[in-house]
Amino acid sequence: MKPTTLKAVTGLAALTLAAVLSSGCTGGQEGSAAEEQRPKKNAEAQTAAAAADPQGATAVDATKDIKAINRAIPIYAGATYRDDLTRRDSVMIRNQYGPNSEVYTLATDDSFPQVYHYYTTYLAQFRAYPSVNPYPPEQQNWRSLEVQLNQAMQDPFIPGDTLDPRGKQVTLQIAETEAEPKTVIRYIVTPQPISSAAAVQQ
Repeated sequence: MKPTTLKAVTGLAALTLAAVLSSGCTGGQEGSAAEEQRPKKNAEAQTAAAAADPQGATAVDATKDIKAINRAIPIYAGATYRDDLTRRDSVMIRNQYGPNSEVYTLATDDSFPQVYHYYTTYLAQFRAYPSVNPYPPEQQNWRSLEVQLNQAMQDPFIPGDTLDPRGKQVTLQIAETEAEPKTVIRYIVTPQPISSAAAVQQ
């Protein structure tokens, strides 16, 4: 075979291989740049939550459930509901707060100071919430915040929603973790007031 013919055959084989590989990238389906989306924050957490229920039961919409209690309850925008963490926490919460208690556990890779600042700044609009430093202490190995929202969300400076002190009780817990996710946010819901619940900063 002549060298020029060999080069032509080699070039044709390379072009054919490139065409086959590029058509295989979309799985045989046409794609569109408009369909591609930037991965959402905590996408792996959303995938894990969706995969946690193989029987296709209705997924929990934590934001909807919490806002159904009162639409003024703050929910950190960067947090994602975690079914696996919620199921783990449920045992501890029911032992501590009673069999009728519920918990919704959210998680975020945002730092604890970011999450802490959001909640303390939001709650500062209520006169019943004790004044706290909007930034957490730095010289602590383990940082957390607990607020009984029914007690804290009363008498806002700007007229708006308050949480019914006689209705469902919602306790907010924020905890810094040593691994990912960096911050865990729990909403503990009980039908009756929790005597020990108060705004606690550790």
